[in-house]
Amino acid sequence: MVAAMLAVIVVALAAGPGASRAQAESDDAAGREFFERGRAAFGDADYERALVYFRHAYRLSARPELQYNIGVAADRLQREEEALEAFESYLANTKAPAREAEVKERIAALRASIEERDATERALVDATIENRADDPPMSHGDRTHLPASAIAGGSALAAVGLAGVAAMAVGLARDGSCAESSSAGCTTEQSATGWTAAYGALGFAALAGSATWFAISAKRAKERHREVTWRLSPSGVMVSGTF
Repeated sequence: MVAAMLAVIVVALAAGPGASRAQAESDDAAGREFFERGRAAFGDADYERALVYFRHAYRLSARPELQYNIGVAADRLQREEEALEAFESYLANTKAPAREAEVKERIAALRASIEERDATERALVDATIENRADDPPMSHGDRTHLPASAIAGGSALAAVGLAGVAAMAVGLARDGSCAESSSAGCTTEQSATGWTAAYGALGFAALAGSATWFAISAKRAKERHREVTWRLSPSGVMVSGTF
């Protein structure tokens, strides 16, 4: 019984290295197949699919040279961080890399691009914070405060308009009323005159002017809120414009 168990152990130990080599060869063959698929997809400009295939090939074969293909595909997709990581891994793990000079040049370009992008993003954040700090206070409902001149002028026009409408209303109310009376009855009746219509027209025009003044002032105030002043700063380059 003991001899039989020992025989089984010896057979297993003998088969172990062979089985491992067979699995490694199988994985390497599968990795090569995925690599070929990735090359075909890359040739068709399907960089997303090529990147997936190259990564499968690398996971199966663990060949560091494949990091170059991963980096190129990620670079074409403008995934700069992924491309940079793959290129750096290619140089670090490949013995005597054939594309060393090319990859070093690309790594430098990627680092510069990433740094520039980050600086631009920081500049945008700085500009937004500065713009908000310079904004005038907001009223309830997130509405922009109108300038004092607009409030005064619009209110004056509104007052004139209300007075004109009120005068017209008084004139219309007296239309047909008795101005003079006697024991025999009403001798003279009042009627609306041309002045009543004039007061009404003036009142409505003033109210319309007041509303227009307020609307234009509110629009200009909102436009001032949207202005973004970009300028040279330690954190990056800013430009001028409005949204």
